[in-house]
Amino acid sequence: MLNDILAKTNPDESLLSHTRKALNIWNQVREYHRKTLQTDDEFWFRSFLSVLFHDAGKLIHNFQEMIANKKSDNNIRHEFISGMLLFINEVKFYETNPLSLFALFSHHKKLNNELFSNNSCMELRLEPELFIEFFEFARGETRRFMSRELNLKQKVVHHVAKNGIKKLYKQYKDIFFNPASIRLQYQNRREYIYYKAILTISDWCASGHNKPIEGFSFSPESLKQNIVDKLIEENKLINSEDFSFREFQTKSLVRHNVLAMAPTGSGKTEAALLWASRKNRQDKVIYLLPTRVTANAIYKRLQDYFSNKNVSIVHSSAFYLQKELNEASYQYIDYLRDKTFFKPFTICTIDQVLTMGFNMGYWELKSFHAINAKIIIDEIHLYSPYTLGLTVATMRYLKTEFSASFYIMSATMPSKLLDLLSGTLSTDNLKIIEDKELLNQSNNIFEVREKSVDELHTEIENEIKSGKKVMIVVNTVAEAIRLYEKYKKFHPICYHSKFINKDKTKKETMIFDNEKKGGGTVLIATQIVEVSLDIDYDILFTENAPIDAIIQRAGRINRSGEKNDTRVIVFRHRKVTKEFVYPTGNILEKTFQVLKSMNSRKLTVKELREMVNHVYEDLEIESSPDFQDGLNKYREIQEGLHFIKDNSGDDRAYTREGLDQVDIIPIKFKDEIINHTPGKKRKYEVSVRKWQYKKRKSVNDNYGFVYLDINYSFEKGIEF
Repeated sequence: MLNDILAKTNPDESLLSHTRKALNIWNQVREYHRKTLQTDDEFWFRSFLSVLFHDAGKLIHNFQEMIANKKSDNNIRHEFISGMLLFINEVKFYETNPLSLFALFSHHKKLNNELFSNNSCMELRLEPELFIEFFEFARGETRRFMSRELNLKQKVVHHVAKNGIKKLYKQYKDIFFNPASIRLQYQNRREYIYYKAILTISDWCASGHNKPIEGFSFSPESLKQNIVDKLIEENKLINSEDFSFREFQTKSLVRHNVLAMAPTGSGKTEAALLWASRKNRQDKVIYLLPTRVTANAIYKRLQDYFSNKNVSIVHSSAFYLQKELNEASYQYIDYLRDKTFFKPFTICTIDQVLTMGFNMGYWELKSFHAINAKIIIDEIHLYSPYTLGLTVATMRYLKTEFSASFYIMSATMPSKLLDLLSGTLSTDNLKIIEDKELLNQSNNIFEVREKSVDELHTEIENEIKSGKKVMIVVNTVAEAIRLYEKYKKFHPICYHSKFINKDKTKKETMIFDNEKKGGGTVLIATQIVEVSLDIDYDILFTENAPIDAIIQRAGRINRSGEKNDTRVIVFRHRKVTKEFVYPTGNILEKTFQVLKSMNSRKLTVKELREMVNHVYEDLEIESSPDFQDGLNKYREIQEGLHFIKDNSGDDRAYTREGLDQVDIIPIKFKDEIINHTPGKKRKYEVSVRKWQYKKRKSVNDNYGFVYLDINYSFEKGIEF
């Protein structure tokens, strides 16, 4: 009888077969992590029981009829029955030690107060003999894996059959979601993560026939060979003997945490990978970047170094990127594994890690895979005080609770930020590395003009007509669009954050294609270019911005350092920039003055770093209200969730300042895409601020996509 019970269909698999597979996976995880987790035998026994019983609820007739007939009108969540079997068997134990049951109850659905509420009035139908037979199976598996006897009382089955769902649900609710009975503390959070992650890994890998631990190791020598092969393929290198790691990079071959300061183009990525080569075979490498575009670029580079099977990419549109690259083979279950850091290398935006502290987005699995991980954070200076506060809180948590180590790098790191990060990572286990070889490198002449961009019109036109690659960077989308119209006769590319996904991709392709062609071109953009594009222009006209932003923009001019007389021209910032874009202190004014003091000079990397420290010398990061808000936000939200419940949409949980945004589709595309798949519709999405959304008419389709009545064009993007 028991052998006929199915766990799943398509293809059919029996409950016993799936459970045995899950237990074998569980055992592999135990063998690897037994010492790492520093947990006792009782933990492993309770973890084992959660895997052994995770699908036991599928024995009920309700579930079997549901998968046979594909109907769910009287379905009861099998996780509920599974967990209640264990609970009723050992009530007193689980009343005070509920973590492994919380993991079992929620291994498919969010752990919140509404869990199972839709099933509370269903009619439960079961055959007691099936459960009693399963109990015999469970006793045998316990002897095999745990070398101990499992005391299972037959009266448990009769209790379940007699009381029915309504009484069982009340019992469950009174014990597990009664605020007076839940007394979990912060220190319970890590143990719960262990239970939940190990159960999920066992279940997913058994279902997908995957390995639980994708081990991968590499050496400095193998990394060097991979880099050489790529350079030769791109015709950037002729002989392998001509390549060697720079001194700055070889200094990264340490087992410490690292703070690395090096200018754009110095090889920071390869330096970070050298550092990561010290990892153990099973430890993950998690590479965090500020934008999706930069994440995509690093993903492609690491694919070349380590192959597609070892590298994943995770951000809000990564699934659709993968579908474009691997339309037939890439499925959502593959992305679930990718977004929970199963592969040896995960490239993602920093938001994918910051949401863990808010109990969002498979946070238990991500946290578990961060055990002993090598975490690389690029361009950390770009983050606002609030996001920086979240980042520091996350670093402290992962370092202390999961023994993660960090390689943090930046082209411009003010001394105040360096001090903050040094304290976060502990000076006893920290190495600060600076690329001193390039300190005297100077790529561009910096000029300051006490003029507006319109007063520079004649000069800009002359530079365009001379056949140079001209970039104009301003601080708002509206200004970028205005300048696009002004210089439209030169066929410029307008590039900012308010293009739909597919047009943004097209824009980036156009920009890169122009790079390959050479000759004159005009790019008008916002600060999105600071980190998103690996391009090499001849001259930059930029609206004044914080000094580190100016340096980042300048990094797109003469990037290779091989040109002569390339210039960065800084013009006055507008009132709107001071009021709404960069309102912090007097940073804009100090930047303009310090650049004026060096006017018309070819500035070295060393001089630019000194300017950064001068501009930020009075800025106290740690006392900033926004930084403190980010630093303390996790604990504030977690306490309301008893530290282990899933976040179901708390408005306070956001990872970046100003991220009160809504994904919309301009209404002009509605008729064109109304019958498209959700994946294809996402290519037409773009984010707008909530206040901009609320001021306009909108309609929703059956999939929940929002169509907004707003002007949009490929040339200019959204126009407010």
